[in-house]
Amino acid sequence: MSQMISVIIPVYNVSKYLKQCLDSIINQTYKNLEIILVNDGSTDDSLTICEEYQRLDSRIIVVSQANKGLAGARNTGIETATGIYLMFVDSDDWMELHAIETAFSNMNEVDLVCFSFFKEYPTNQIPRAFGLNGRYKASFMQRKITGPINEELSDPSHLETLVTAWGKIYKTNIIKSHNIKSKNLSEIGAWEDGFFTWEYLNQSQFVFILDKPLYNYRKFNSESITSNYKNGLLEKTNHMFDLLSEQLNKHKKGLDYFEAFHNRICLSVIGLGLNESFNKASFFTQCKNMKTVLNSKYHKEAYKNLELRYFPIHWKLFFFFSKYRLTIPLMLLLKVIKKIIKK
Repeated sequence: MSQMISVIIPVYNVSKYLKQCLDSIINQTYKNLEIILVNDGSTDDSLTICEEYQRLDSRIIVVSQANKGLAGARNTGIETATGIYLMFVDSDDWMELHAIETAFSNMNEVDLVCFSFFKEYPTNQIPRAFGLNGRYKASFMQRKITGPINEELSDPSHLETLVTAWGKIYKTNIIKSHNIKSKNLSEIGAWEDGFFTWEYLNQSQFVFILDKPLYNYRKFNSESITSNYKNGLLEKTNHMFDLLSEQLNKHKKGLDYFEAFHNRICLSVIGLGLNESFNKASFFTQCKNMKTVLNSKYHKEAYKNLELRYFPIHWKLFFFFSKYRLTIPLMLLLKVIKKIIKK
């Protein structure tokens, strides 16, 4: 008999997309599923849809709670899960119908299976290639999600490719026995998936990376966090760096990890800068705030050793401006990037 997999789906005000997500799960070719829908204080019709599907499929469990955010909903799902294995699906995304069966077939003598995804846009989809396929030591993947080194810097868009909490099958006992939980964005500002994956890999021996897109990641949800200015993001990001630095030292990671960590700090200026570009303050104030970012305790030190030679010309220019704290041309570049993203 096949082993049960718990599928945890946090749900918050996604009535527009939820049915597509749920249809893709209940119709999976792998049938031994426990489908946990965590209604995280939705104020639209999401709960009604969850209950409708619960009546249709006995494998569905609906848990309702006051709003705790994505991390809080995932943690509730973990507490509820009884499957031997566990996976996350975001409720505005969906999966290929053979996804779980295909991915789980590689769960042999490994602690994690990671599979690729399509980035879904309104008029097209783009497969995300890992450039990796097969069985690897967990430490290999952990270093890569810590940050890029050397030639890996040539494409900053790959920074978070392996990081996501979704697109993976985990062993439930590793998560529960080591009390691995999602951290809330209100605490760390970003990288909640990264911390969860990093801590899980720290308790793992081997992983299987499947370079085959089986998950559909929706890039055009109008509620995307990229469209809103987040006040205090630098302080939260620095707290996240505090926590990651603490883990690197606690577990006595090698020099390659620390190089990767410093490069992650440097690349974080992309997100911090884009956030600043949404600030309704004057251009002068935006430049002043970016100067604060580049002079902050982590960024100033990390940029001392950033190798620019690996970047393509446009990113080389971006990080040259960042390294030497030339905030006026940097903000102008960020505004161009913002326009490209919004198209």
